[in-house]
Amino acid sequence: MVPAESRTDRHAVAVSILNYNSAAHTRTAVASILEKTDPLLDFRIVVAENGSRSSEQVHPGEWPDARVQVVASRINLGFAGGHQFALQFVRARYYFLFNNDGYVLNDVLRGLFDFMEAHPDVGLTTGRCQGPDGDLRPSFDYLPSLLRAVVGSGLLRRVRRARYPDRRADYSGPLDVPMVTGSALFVRGELLESLGGLDTQFFLYCEEEDLARRIRDAGWRICYVPDAHFCHVGGGSMPMQLALRKEFYLSFLYYLRKHHGRLYVLGFRFFLLVKLLVRALRGRDSWTLWWFVVRGAPVSESLRYRQRMN
Repeated sequence: MVPAESRTDRHAVAVSILNYNSAAHTRTAVASILEKTDPLLDFRIVVAENGSRSSEQVHPGEWPDARVQVVASRINLGFAGGHQFALQFVRARYYFLFNNDGYVLNDVLRGLFDFMEAHPDVGLTTGRCQGPDGDLRPSFDYLPSLLRAVVGSGLLRRVRRARYPDRRADYSGPLDVPMVTGSALFVRGELLESLGGLDTQFFLYCEEEDLARRIRDAGWRICYVPDAHFCHVGGGSMPMQLALRKEFYLSFLYYLRKHHGRLYVLGFRFFLLVKLLVRALRGRDSWTLWWFVVRGAPVSESLRYRQRMN
């Protein structure tokens, strides 16, 4: 574990929000935090304009509140790169990486801050997620494993309930979990810094799996805190399409190579190829996606390299 955190020159909480072609969502997210957060809590919000087209950009000066800062990148840095960029401009005891297509429903910052202060062995948390209609949505997940991919989470949950808690249950108290949603990551500041932040090799997808794995490997707990409520609308930045599905497999295979041995990666890749082949034969998936994984998901085809500077 890292040493006890210094209180000097750090805000209590810094919120990082990325805007990519969804300015209305971003404005709603920021407004909800300003409205719901205890004014006595020393927090800052950094909004990173992440290479949006001109009609969907946010700009410095949109928020007269001095606690909100807008910084701009002329290209899309992705999820990990965008948050890494935003957090260069602030230092805090805790960082809250929040999706712009979400909004807080109660004082999430104070709730998660107080929980972390009371539990110094917890490195990462999130709150209770719901959809726009109030439906409960999973706030945590399980780390990827070949066993789970083959036999399914349901069977594993029956035999190893503590390791595979029910993602859809409505819990009344905090719960230790394997990983938390990337839409609302509340992480201990000096811990994140000691790990080097998010891995910017991930452009989209699997950043939260990687972060959770590194935090757990460093000896910290990860917790779900249901008293903190937020809404995740979903799909705020871009619709799902073939290019994004390719991006997922690119990130997922990189995650496997980073955290597992060669034989494990080969076995998982074979499983994915069989699964995608069956789906393609049934007309439920694109042969292009199968061929992309056959070719090892070449990083040169990432969306990272298919953009121009604004």
